[in-house]
Amino acid sequence: MGLLSRLLGRDGPGFWRARSRWLHRLGYVDPPVAVQWISTSRCDLACSHCYSEAGRPSPDELSTDEACRLVVDELVRLECPTFVVAGGEALLRRDLPAIIAHAHARSVPWALHSHGGRVAALATVFERHPPVMAAISLDGPRALHDAFRGRGGSFDDAVRAIGALRASGCPEVVAGTTVTRDNADHLVDLLPAVLDSGAHSWGLHLVTPEGRAGRHPELRPTPDQLRRVAALARRLRGAMRVELDNEWGSAGADDCFYRDDPFVCGAGRISCVVSATGEVMPCTTTDSTESEGNVRDRPLSDIWATGFARFRGGEDPLRGDDRDCWLQTRHGGSCRAAAFPAFDANPLAISPVSPAIGGVR
Repeated sequence: MGLLSRLLGRDGPGFWRARSRWLHRLGYVDPPVAVQWISTSRCDLACSHCYSEAGRPSPDELSTDEACRLVVDELVRLECPTFVVAGGEALLRRDLPAIIAHAHARSVPWALHSHGGRVAALATVFERHPPVMAAISLDGPRALHDAFRGRGGSFDDAVRAIGALRASGCPEVVAGTTVTRDNADHLVDLLPAVLDSGAHSWGLHLVTPEGRAGRHPELRPTPDQLRRVAALARRLRGAMRVELDNEWGSAGADDCFYRDDPFVCGAGRISCVVSATGEVMPCTTTDSTESEGNVRDRPLSDIWATGFARFRGGEDPLRGDDRDCWLQTRHGGSCRAAAFPAFDANPLAISPVSPAIGGVR
């Protein structure tokens, strides 16, 4: 969820807590800031930390026409939130250039999450329609990254992709690192590569026990590692842009030391995810029971307007807590208490910002 959190921060998510619940009680909801599309379950890697079961494509993935009509065109009705394209490996979809061209024609901004291996092959797509943001996975120094990803050369592919995206005109390229027990103590060794890559910023994710990662609890960092990584990020922010992403939850009044904008969980509130087969989810959970409907059955704009009540109303003690990553807490593994031992239970109020324009009913 790193790109989503970055996009939410860009538009100041702090308005959500008071405004969204007030609108929800009146039967209204603001348009989303970003909608992520898991464009395919296909991937040419088989990483053990994958939040899905990426490898083979799902048997009934949205077609080109469905992606354009049921997702992109619906985003126009939702006032053109950022269209975040992810996977699997999104760039393995042969029709992606046509879908991105359609989004561009409809004035829908797009962003990308990729492992980077196919960026060079699709250079013309990025030159014609540069994404507003792109995140490329970089999970350790070369040997560690390649072993982590299970393919030699994947580190070099990722570094080249960062440079190619910058050259294409993408205004923000993020090096995204998923922190696990294996690489948590090697981030200092990765720092020179991040700086040399030309990435505008470094986003530090946490592995979440979803999908394939759910079968590998040994990947989760220890509490000591969480504290060390958070402390490293805090120190590095004095020299470069480093942010802890959604999975870390809020650091309360100390949030300003870890991210540019105060944390708020946007799942089902400010953003949502459309799965490869059209299910509309609060975020990148693989639990089908969390779906609010399928875009093949109901318009995405209608699902957004009428769904996700348990995230918006505040009555659900798990999903209604916008100070924590509910994906972590649902598995009994909230990370903020371990990462931020001085967490402020009564953090400073989030600064107000201008409300979003318009609304969806």
